[in-house]
Amino acid sequence: MRELNLEPIQSLERAIQILNCFSFENTELSIDEIMQQTKLAKTTTYRLLWTLERNYLIQYNQKTNEYRLGTKLLEYGGIVLEHLDIRREAEPILLALHEETGHSVILAQPQSETIQYVLRFDSDEGLQPNNFVGRRRILHNGALGIILLAYMDEEFINKLLKAYPLEPHTPKTVTDQGVFLQRLKEIRVENVFIDEDETFIGYTAIAAPIFQGKNKAIASIAISGPSFKMEGERRIQLIEKIKKAAVKISMQMGQSLSKR
Repeated sequence: MRELNLEPIQSLERAIQILNCFSFENTELSIDEIMQQTKLAKTTTYRLLWTLERNYLIQYNQKTNEYRLGTKLLEYGGIVLEHLDIRREAEPILLALHEETGHSVILAQPQSETIQYVLRFDSDEGLQPNNFVGRRRILHNGALGIILLAYMDEEFINKLLKAYPLEPHTPKTVTDQGVFLQRLKEIRVENVFIDEDETFIGYTAIAAPIFQGKNKAIASIAISGPSFKMEGERRIQLIEKIKKAAVKISMQMGQSLSKR
C-alpha cells in the first residue's frame, strides 16, 4: 500500500468499516451489532447502510431486520480474481496436482499480517476445514502462512509474534517462540513445511512457497487431507509433488531455477 500525504475521506472510511464487519462467521448482522463494532452513531450507520444498499453493496433482509453483503461485491470480487496473475498462472498446475493426488489443493497470498486464500480445489475426503476462498488467517496460523513467514524480515516476524502471540489450536501446536523461530530457519533450507495435526486434529497440510524476482516469496500452495492418508512413503511422494508444482508456478511468475 502506498503512503501519501493526504487525509482519507471520512465518510468513505466509515462505509468500509461497515463492510469489514461481515465475515464468513458473521454473514448477517443487525444495525445494533454493526454499531457495536464500528462505534458509529445510529443515524450515521443507518444512512451509510442505506447508501450501500442503494448501490447493491449491502442487502437488507426485511424478515430478520438484518443486513448482509450485496451482490455487487461478487462482481468486484470476480474482477479482482480474473486479474490476479498468480491465480491465473497457478490454476492449471494446481488443478493437475489435485487430480493427480486426490487431495485438496490451496493457493494463498500474504496480506500484511495475514494470508488470504485465493484458489482452492476440494477433495471428497470428508474432512474439510473452513479454508474458503477469500478467507484470511494470521500468518502463523496454518501451513500456508507459516511457510511464507519463514521468508519475511526478522523485524516483521518479531512484531507479528508480539502483536499476535502463538496460540495452541490443538495439543500439537508449537507455541514456544524459540522453537517456532528455529522452525522458520529449517523451512528456508527445505522450502517445504508440514503441519500435522497442529491446526486441526487428524488433518495434515504440506506447503511450499512461490517465488518471484530475487527470491521473493509472493504466495504459497498446499496439499491437505486426513493425516492417515499422508504418512510414510505417501508423504515423501506428496512433498516432491508440491515442491515440483511450486517450482513450475515460480518459473511462470519469472523466478529463475538458478536462483534457488
